[in-house]
Amino acid sequence: MNDLELITIGKITRNQGNRGEVRVIPLTDFPERYEFLDRVYLVKGENILEKRIEGIRFHKKFVILKLDGINDIGEALNLRDYLVKIPESEALPLKEDEYYIDQLTGFRVITNKGESIGELAEVITTGGTDIFLVKGDKKEYMIPAAREIITEINEQTGEIIINPIPGLLEL
Repeated sequence: MNDLELITIGKITRNQGNRGEVRVIPLTDFPERYEFLDRVYLVKGENILEKRIEGIRFHKKFVILKLDGINDIGEALNLRDYLVKIPESEALPLKEDEYYIDQLTGFRVITNKGESIGELAEVITTGGTDIFLVKGDKKEYMIPAAREIITEINEQTGEIIINPIPGLLEL
């Protein structure tokens, strides 16, 4: 399973109720895609668990999953902060200029003037414009993932080119 390419589609935030359900914040533009899944991989650090989905429902902005073998609140709480992943082969096709977060993590971030800012460490989903957390040598930057700022994503070179608005890199 180590050679299986996985992509992240959610993160478990906590339990839901006391019967072993978990609350997942979807990290996908297609939360309805959960309805078509039979199983998921839960990943936290080196821990990888394969779990069959027994039930699914939606509550507010969350996906509520009932997973095989998770039957009480304690077991559900142990899954907090696990990422919910699926094999890349099961990913929904994206439109042009759309990317899965996992595809961009680790890309170098460079200004349109050629200045290296750092490496994309994380994408923070806000419900609005996502935020790129970029780790530089001396500091971290929070770059809005807006078309006005992200001018190019080059998959071949692993680079994201930004046109920072005045003051953005001083924050």
